[in-house]
Amino acid sequence: MRRRWGPKRSPAPSAARCVMPVPSAAFPAWRNSDWFFPIIFQYSSVKSRHPLRVVSLPRALSKLGWCSRSQAERLVAEGKVSVNGRIVTQAAFRVDPSADRIDVEGTEASRTKTFVYLLLNKPAGVVTTRSDERQRRTVYDLIPSGRGGGHLFPVGRLDKETTGALLITNDSQLGERLTNPSSKFPKTYAVECEGRLTAEDRRRLETGIVLDDGTRTLPAVVERAETDGSISSCQLTIIEGKNRQIRRMFDTLGHPVLSLRRIAIGPVELGTLEEGTVRPLTPREVASLKNEAE
Repeated sequence: MRRRWGPKRSPAPSAARCVMPVPSAAFPAWRNSDWFFPIIFQYSSVKSRHPLRVVSLPRALSKLGWCSRSQAERLVAEGKVSVNGRIVTQAAFRVDPSADRIDVEGTEASRTKTFVYLLLNKPAGVVTTRSDERQRRTVYDLIPSGRGGGHLFPVGRLDKETTGALLITNDSQLGERLTNPSSKFPKTYAVECEGRLTAEDRRRLETGIVLDDGTRTLPAVVERAETDGSISSCQLTIIEGKNRQIRRMFDTLGHPVLSLRRIAIGPVELGTLEEGTVRPLTPREVASLKNEAE
């Protein structure tokens, strides 16, 4: 219905129509003004940030592989970190590592990055932590000096008595993709357990088992199932990583695990790597990991 009085109103500008002017010969006053360029700079800076990539400053330094998050918090508090040329001393300050320039003591964090990808054959009795209050050996004790490249961390965990393949890297983005539950990244284990694995046991493993806390596991792949007297063995591939998941699965079946060794992480196989030693991943292995983690 048309208005019968008053001037015709212009429609309110939508977000799509609110476009910042671009300096050109058509706008000589704006081009030479003192206020135009700061506005454009701030607008571009904010627009370039992706909301899903904005994290706290210590988290960003950790993601860049510069140091651990706790170390980053100390650096920030000491005034040794700047963002886009400005010193920041608040750990809660949020940045986009892909859009903001972050410097630590004058050195650009992202420019000094060298990614390191190692495969460790973890022995039994070694814990997957950086330090242990009970003075037990950790996986970091097994990494030779000179394997630098920034803050290294294990991708996921193996419990103290589980042996085998463990990835060590400073590529936090790859690490997060591999451990994200939604990625359903496959990991293969060699399992030895008490008792005889029956066809029904195998069916339950392959369709999902309700654990002691009421959660159901995702379907697993069972291969090479064999029984020798009172001991059974198999290869089991799972696509999730609940706490002590495989041990709990076999406990539910009534077959306690006697030994558990991870023999593959996606396309990366443990092979003949000696226990307690590490090797660098090949470029093909790194590319395959990244491709499967997408």
